[in-house]
Amino acid sequence: MADVMEERVRSILSYAGVGFTLGAVVLSLSLAVFPSLPPANQANLVIETMAKQGLGAWMGLHAAMVLGFLAAAVGFTAFAFLLHLRGSSGPASVVSVCALVGASIYVSFLSIEFFLPAFIRNLYPIDPGLATMVFSTVWYWKMGALAVGSVLFFAAVVAAGLAGSSRDVIPAWLGWAGAVFGAIGILVYLFDFWSSTVTGAAINPMRMTAVRYGVGLPLQVWMLAVGATLLRERSQHAHVVPPQARTPVPRRERPARTGTPFADAPRGSQELGGDGGSRETGGSHEFGGGGGGGTDRPAASAGSPALAAPVASPASARVPDGPLTARERAAATGGANLEPQLPPGTPEPPPLPPPIP
Repeated sequence: MADVMEERVRSILSYAGVGFTLGAVVLSLSLAVFPSLPPANQANLVIETMAKQGLGAWMGLHAAMVLGFLAAAVGFTAFAFLLHLRGSSGPASVVSVCALVGASIYVSFLSIEFFLPAFIRNLYPIDPGLATMVFSTVWYWKMGALAVGSVLFFAAVVAAGLAGSSRDVIPAWLGWAGAVFGAIGILVYLFDFWSSTVTGAAINPMRMTAVRYGVGLPLQVWMLAVGATLLRERSQHAHVVPPQARTPVPRRERPARTGTPFADAPRGSQELGGDGGSRETGGSHEFGGGGGGGTDRPAASAGSPALAAPVASPASARVPDGPLTARERAAATGGANLEPQLPPGTPEPPPLPPPIP
């Protein structure tokens, strides 16, 4: 079980490190080459800027940003699993939900740029008013959704930084740095939204150089540092899991079989002898043919062999171990004296001589 948990931790560290690193590299490059756009309410100027960039470059840039946000979502989700294993299930839920919802918003609305510029570019020479109206509607809707997605991503950075530093997943200075820059990003978007309630313009703080390189780029550097830290920790935990040894199973030893099924018979049996006397052995009485003190059974002749009649109750007799023969089974269950069974083909023994008068 410990080996399985170790493999899970290594897998989480790998995906979190690769997701953070790939997302940070792609998003930072996209942020560096992204053109400076005019305010969103000047739709005609925005359309001219997009036309100068070229359709191929604009669509490729947004496709790269979609890939970067997907990779970042994988990194944040894996980081949330790591926090859950360390005991921070509450912050892990905040990180995973904010990162997944924010990435979904970014991927959905950045995908609009795959075909919208070409449509607006072809419509603008025909009807500039209609093209501007369509573009303004989509652009305002997109800016509002991306603002919500940005705030969710900043919240995921704050929760990941605070929980990661408290659970020793990342260094304390790195966790607090992410929390500070994430909080600054949330405040910038909130103040921009507050100012837009007066003018009615769509908010886009990232179009300003100070916000882009003062908040956006430091967050990408933070993601890159977290990814490198997790990958280094994964390399320190790398090991080859030894093959699982076979679990030893205790072998059942069969108890030794007793020599005769009558060995454990009680000593309360009566033996008859031919010495004409009576004697007591243990708990048994032996009587002779000349008997004094009465006879319970008739005595045998002097020349006849002694007859043994063990009497054992079924409750007190111990059943011998191992498979039983018919004679042993009858004796163990309290049957009468049984003559030994001769093998087939054995000649009959000679008859006993008549008793001497």
